Amino acid sequence: MTASTQTSLSSALPDLPALLLGLGLSGGMVVASWSLAWSIPMLPYLAGAYSTSLDHAVWSLTFYLMAWALGVVPATWLYRRIGELRSFQLSIALLLLATLPDVLSNNYSLFLVGRFFQGLAAGFLTPLIRRLLIQYAPPKWQGFAADLSIVNLVLPLLAGPSLAGWIAYNWDWRAAPLLTFPVGMLALGVCSALIPARDSERHKAPFDWIGLALLALAAGSVQILLNRGEDWNWWDSQRFQGLTALGAIFSIAFFVWERHHPQPCLDLSLLRRRNFVLPIPALIFGWGLLLGGNSLFVSALITQAGYTAYLAGLVLFPMALTGVPLIAMMSRISHSIGPRILASVCFLLVALYGFSTQINRSSSLDSLLLAHLIEGAALGFYLVPLSLIMFSRLPSNRLPAAATLQNFVRILGGAYLSSIFSALWLRHGSYFRAHLAWQSPAAPLAELAQNLPEINSTEKAAVDVHLLVMQSLALSMQSMLALWGLMALLVLALLWFTKAPFRRRPGQKRRVTIEQEIVESADLIPIRKAATTTSSSVTDADTSSVHA
Repeated sequence: MTASTQTSLSSALPDLPALLLGLGLSGGMVVASWSLAWSIPMLPYLAGAYSTSLDHAVWSLTFYLMAWALGVVPATWLYRRIGELRSFQLSIALLLLATLPDVLSNNYSLFLVGRFFQGLAAGFLTPLIRRLLIQYAPPKWQGFAADLSIVNLVLPLLAGPSLAGWIAYNWDWRAAPLLTFPVGMLALGVCSALIPARDSERHKAPFDWIGLALLALAAGSVQILLNRGEDWNWWDSQRFQGLTALGAIFSIAFFVWERHHPQPCLDLSLLRRRNFVLPIPALIFGWGLLLGGNSLFVSALITQAGYTAYLAGLVLFPMALTGVPLIAMMSRISHSIGPRILASVCFLLVALYGFSTQINRSSSLDSLLLAHLIEGAALGFYLVPLSLIMFSRLPSNRLPAAATLQNFVRILGGAYLSSIFSALWLRHGSYFRAHLAWQSPAAPLAELAQNLPEINSTEKAAVDVHLLVMQSLALSMQSMLALWGLMALLVLALLWFTKAPFRRRPGQKRRVTIEQEIVESADLIPIRKAATTTSSSVTDADTSSVHA
């Protein structure tokens, strides 16, 4: 190999410490997402292990997501206050410690407390790891690091349920959270060895703790209402009415406080911008479908269609085969195709998935795999185009606040939507069960008498009730799929009321890319490509900002 070839090869590849650090940081984000992903196919297992109902098992998702959303808000202040390395170490340590109840505890309340602190640690890690990936990447790999920050977040959520289902089927469901420990400790060791501790750069800026407390009380009140509404019979309960009034008071107090605070924890002035507000329903719906919708779909396969946890998790695996490559390529595709068109592809595919998918005891595995191949392709067009629309027409100095608000709204909205989907599924199941029993109450027993002549009438009645429940919940899931298709078309219509994204910065000739917006949202100076197409260069100021 000639010297020139060696030089060009070394310039094209990152050096070993940067590569190891990138792997360590990716491992940290994967662990945070895995802590959520493993629970998606485990709702029936959790309900059985803790002697609770399936709708209460959904709390394992909603507690995690609500804490994740709240943890994102002070994350930037935290790593500026105590340093990036110490913030990473404390977040990983908190995540590992909070995973212990998943493995050791038989108390559901303690399990939910652990889930809450896992989500809080994930919230601290999400913006921090994105920043560190970009900051310590070699200049030529900064754009790749920005793309990797999205892939690291989504990949475990798409591929993780199949792995978790396989673990639960072959061993035990408690073995799934055990994977958090080796990967988390490895990420902690690698990053602790390679990230420098820079105590001199810590900032003692104030933080709006009162605003965060009001936000947590308002968000928590709404989440409790959605979690316990079915148990309390919704508006017929005085507890529901009282908590609704209390949540409204906290919400109003939060908005009033933030409006007059000089350094609010969330920049609510962004909600005055049409391009930021109108994509929010699409953003929340996509995240709620990815987590809450898919968790209920897997639960329906396990409880109503007779699937094992492994096969039910495997049904979601095609989402990773189509979604992850598309997410990796989306930044390149968005250079030439407008983000509204790309987002339209996303929700048209979701509508196709909702209207074409059939779930019942005769549903074949092949048809369900194909359906989630379509859903995975839809999610590939989800996050990047919506981010480009929401961040368009924003100056670069407002992007960090916009990214924080976007993450908060997406994650908390996904928690709320997961609870709503769960309540609708079970309530519609009760409706279909009553309708089926009224329509032909003796037909199932007559069929059982022919097929199971050896069992007595009491056993036949018990089996009949079981089959009735299974059939009603399967019909309810079918109605949920149709609802998701309609919701996809509705949020798609809203996207076309946004302004055509203006995607150039003042004085910049080329289009603003998603990589540049991610870099700017991490409070870093983006790398500017040279005008020539054969090579690129980095200014001294850019290089110093990345490697400072």
